[in-house]
Amino acid sequence: MDRTIPADANVFVVLFSTDGALLHGLCSDLKLRSWDAASGALRRTIAFDPGDAAPSLTPAGLTTIGKDGALKSWDLASGKLTGRLPAAGFRRAAKAPDGSFVLANSATDTRVRAVDVSGKERFTVPAGHGGLGSLAVSPDGRNVVAASYDADVRAWNARNGELLRLIDELPVSMFDMKFSPDGKLLAAAGADRTVYLYDTATWHQRSKWSGQPEMISSLAFSPDGKRLATGGFSELTVKHPVKVLVWDVATGKPQRTVDAPARVSSVAFSPDGQTLAVAAGQKSVALWSV
Repeated sequence: MDRTIPADANVFVVLFSTDGALLHGLCSDLKLRSWDAASGALRRTIAFDPGDAAPSLTPAGLTTIGKDGALKSWDLASGKLTGRLPAAGFRRAAKAPDGSFVLANSATDTRVRAVDVSGKERFTVPAGHGGLGSLAVSPDGRNVVAASYDADVRAWNARNGELLRLIDELPVSMFDMKFSPDGKLLAAAGADRTVYLYDTATWHQRSKWSGQPEMISSLAFSPDGKRLATGGFSELTVKHPVKVLVWDVATGKPQRTVDAPARVSSVAFSPDGQTLAVAAGQKSVALWSV
């Protein structure tokens, strides 16, 4: 690897700040650490409230779920709590890029809820059987998608919950899904080591790529949408060394393959698209030039 940034706890999710100056990392000790992306120096630590769980770090910001089930929003710059949706009973949440609503599901069923930051519910829709593997919101906030463990993917209108497409031709469950920066593509991947690309105008499959040696657990588009990074995990053990691939979106061919020491839980491109951060549940973050 080109270099590493050491951490005081295992890092599971990584994200660059919008200006690329900081690299944020969600850690196993329920803290968010922010490092100087160039030097690796620790700049800020946000410690969550006692009892908080299910932290989520997206370009829209940081959220946690309190012990009372409420969704809490945190400011990455100040480290302060900025808002909460009380007693919502969330288990998993994905915030819209503009922060206007939250896509979430509860601990008691597999329905998906869209809730405005004011607390008003937009809609609740069924999302398949056996639990949810992944949730995603399009960059313009117009579409939401959910992948369930019955191997189906559903896409809805984010305004009213209208079902836009039931994708039921996938052979296995999808562990991660990401929209391209322009929202025109949805990438989905999971247990069969294959990346599926969907055209979000028609919700028809555009292409599928094979070549990842392991099951795929994390995806990230580059800011210009021309590359897609995929990280996986071995069926033998999550501690088995694995590969991270950087694909050319236009051709579906891998451009670079790098090593990771264990299950890759998160990958993230820098805003200039030149650096890829890889989190593999270790007390460090690997940074690669792409």
